[in-house]
Order: sequence, then structure tokens, then C-alpha cells
Amino acid sequence: MPKAPTIEQLLQNGSAEWNRLRKAGKVPTEHTGATFSQLFSANTDLSGLELVGSEWERCDLSKVNFRDTDLSNAYFHGGRLQDCDFRGANLEGATFEKLKLLRCDFTGAKGLDEADFDEVDMDRVTGLDGDEPPPPPPPPVQGITAFTREQRDKVMGPAAVLSMSSPEQQPAENELPPFKPQDNPGQLFFRALKRLGAPPLWVLDVPGLRPLLPPRLPPGSSLETLYREAVKTRLENKKPAADPGAVERAQRSLRLGGKDSNLAAMYLREVGVVPSFRFSAAKVLKGALREELQVDDITGSVDPRTTGALLELRLPHEVVEHTHEVRRRLAATQLYTALLEAGFNPENNWEEALESADAAMELAQLATGEDRQALLEGFQVFAALPDEARLRRLAYLAEALSHMELIGRLPEGMEPAWLTGPETRECHDREMTYVQSLRAEDIPRKVPVLAKAELGVPEGEVPEESEEDLFVHLRCDVCGKEKLIVQSPGEE
Repeated sequence: MPKAPTIEQLLQNGSAEWNRLRKAGKVPTEHTGATFSQLFSANTDLSGLELVGSEWERCDLSKVNFRDTDLSNAYFHGGRLQDCDFRGANLEGATFEKLKLLRCDFTGAKGLDEADFDEVDMDRVTGLDGDEPPPPPPPPVQGITAFTREQRDKVMGPAAVLSMSSPEQQPAENELPPFKPQDNPGQLFFRALKRLGAPPLWVLDVPGLRPLLPPRLPPGSSLETLYREAVKTRLENKKPAADPGAVERAQRSLRLGGKDSNLAAMYLREVGVVPSFRFSAAKVLKGALREELQVDDITGSVDPRTTGALLELRLPHEVVEHTHEVRRRLAATQLYTALLEAGFNPENNWEEALESADAAMELAQLATGEDRQALLEGFQVFAALPDEARLRRLAYLAEALSHMELIGRLPEGMEPAWLTGPETRECHDREMTYVQSLRAEDIPRKVPVLAKAELGVPEGEVPEESEEDLFVHLRCDVCGKEKLIVQSPGEE
């Protein structure tokens, strides 16, 4: 019997799945001593559970239902609890330490006298008898605001306004650009791209953002040039034509795992040609992604042509684990872009603007947690970059994250961990297609004839001493030939 997943594992899979299982009665109610670290969760139903002695380290919880939950001796440290419902909960001996409580309701909670609130930032919290009412929040930063006008005017003064290329780019009289951290990266990108003037060539690397298109491309025969030409053609509602010579070069690059494998895969996608090879390119593509993510830069770019190639070739193994880092970098880049757009910079009143908008606080939390020093240092590095370099980082990260999220939705088993290099069998000058992964007990029922031909296993029998082995079923799309490859633990 496989071990049932813990509440920690279930909540990592998302609130929708947890709530569905909860409603169906498929999860227990007793979770004493559960430990959660940096959990991001919203709209989760934890009402009526036993979470005695649970630990919540730097968690970001929004609209979580703790009604009538036993949280005695629970420990909440760091992070942020927003719009959470603690009505009727047992908080005897619970500790809330160094975190923010925003619009949480403790009405009717038990054991409040024995609960400890240490260095807690409370904003519009109800039900904690005896507490002073919190001060009203600062007004949202929209248009001109009293506390930012002077600082922003130093940055967005008359000289900056005059530098804007068209009347529609200029703010109305006596009005400064609004702070809009709630806008998605595509909206920030589009506005900044209009201010930049002529679109640079690299905007064709982010077709998912529907960019403004360069009027013309320089001539060339590299895969990068041909890929961008194909993207431009498609975005102009025309059908890209495949160049036979370029297709052959792209297929060869994938077969050899060349450095331009990402461009090869993306070019083939744009011209509608199915790649003949995918596993052979896995190592170089994943290596390129790791190298970008190893750079110690909170807004470090990630090439969307690499993530797009990993998606197109369906290579999720060792890739999905990087999604959080890309999301973290995009959050920081989106926040900094919105601040700079509104006239803030690391030297003026940006922190006050940050705290005036929930969307900005959420981006900051995702980017650096509670580390304001890291947030400032990242802002200083980002603000020092040229305008186009900043915009490219925002666009590349947004496009790359969309690819990573789609990769995470690929079915399990699309790429066994070890199926690269010499283990991949070729037939008719192309890689055999992956069909399925099997365990030993599946062999008699699913591939008895193939197992006998390939491995000598008698039909109807389970391979001996193979409980932990993985059997991978491959097929040639040209001639239909099939293979069954076995891999034992430790051979990856």
C-alpha cells in the first residue's frame, strides 16, 4: 500500500485539489505537528481540523479558513496572513511572531489570553479584545498622492515629460504616472515598449506577449534570424514557410545536442515541422537553463527560447523544479518596473509606495519574503540597467514563466529521468517515440509479447527481482518496430 500523502504535500498541490478531497471526505482531520515552510495558499478550507503544535514558517496565507480549528500550541513565524478566518479557533498556547496580520478575524476564538502575539504588524484585525484599533492604511498610490509627489517630481519632472515621444505618452497636466503594481507583466511591457520607440529585434522572442513588431529584419540565414522571421510572419497573420535547408540544419542540431538546439526546436515549431529528435537535446537545454538560474541576480533573465524548446520537446524532468525561482524573479522585475514607471527609484520614497498597495506587497513577499535589504539591493541593480535591458528582462521572464507553467502540466512519464544519450534507441534516422513507462507488475497485462521478445520474460509472468525497475516502451513511427528497455535504480 502506498503511503498516503501528508497535509503538507496536499497543500503544495494547491487549494482547489485540497478542497475537493476535503469535500469528498478523503483526507483525515487530525494533523498534529504538521510543519509548513514558505507555503503560498489561498482560499483553503482548514476549518475544524486538529493542527495542534503545527508550525508555519514564513507562509503567505490568503483567505484561509481556520474556523473552529484546533491550533493550540501552533507556531506562526514570519510571512503574512491576509483575510484569514480564525473565528471559534482554539489558540491556547499559540504563538504569532514577526509576521503581518491583515484583515484577519479572531471573533470568538478560544484561548486568546494564552496566545502570544510578538512583533506582529496588525492592520484591520478584528476580534482581539483590548487591542488598540489599527491606524487607517495609507491611500492607494493613484495619480498624484501627497506623500510621493515631491519625490517623484524629481524623477518625472519637466525634462522627463518633454523626453516622451508622443502626446499620448505624456501624463495629463499636473499629474504624474500612477503606480500600478497590479498590472500584469504584459501591460507593463506594452507601455514601456511604446515609450522605447522602435521595437528591438528581441521582442520577437516573446510572441506570447503580442509585442509591437519591428518594421523589418536584417538579412541572415542563422536559425535565430529564421526563427524571428517566422514569428514575425505568424504575428502578421500569415503562414511561415519552411526552408528545407534550415529544417535539415535544425534536425541535425537536435540530434547532436548542439548549442542552438533551443533555436532549432523553436524554428521547427513555427514552420510546423515535427522534430525527429528530442531526448538527445535534453542535456544541453537543461544545462543552459541551469546556468541562467545559477546567476545570483534577483531579476536575472531566462531565455524563453530555451524554456519554449523544453516545452515543445516535452522534457519536464529536472525542469519543473525551477518554476518557483522564475516566478520569484518575475515578481521582483514586475515590482521594480512598476516603481520606475511611476517615478520611484531606490533613492526616494519607494518603500512608502510599496506599502500602500496590496499588489506591491504581494510581489515583494514573493520576491524576497521579509528581506527588505535584499529587495533594496535588487532594486539598485535593476535601476542601474539601461531601459531596454530592463524591459528585456521583464519580457523574457514573463514568457519563460508561461512556458514553465505549461511544462508543469505535462502528464507524468513524458520523459523518464534516465532516457537520454545512449539509452535512446534510434530507428530510420530518428528517435523512437516514447510510448509508456511500466513497472514489473504491469508487464504481463500490457506488453507480454514484447517482454518475451526483448527481455526473454515468459508471457504472463512478472520479471524476476524487478520490483524497483522501470521498463520503458518505445516505438518507431516509421516502421512500427518496438523496444522495451529496462532501467534499474542507481543507473541514472
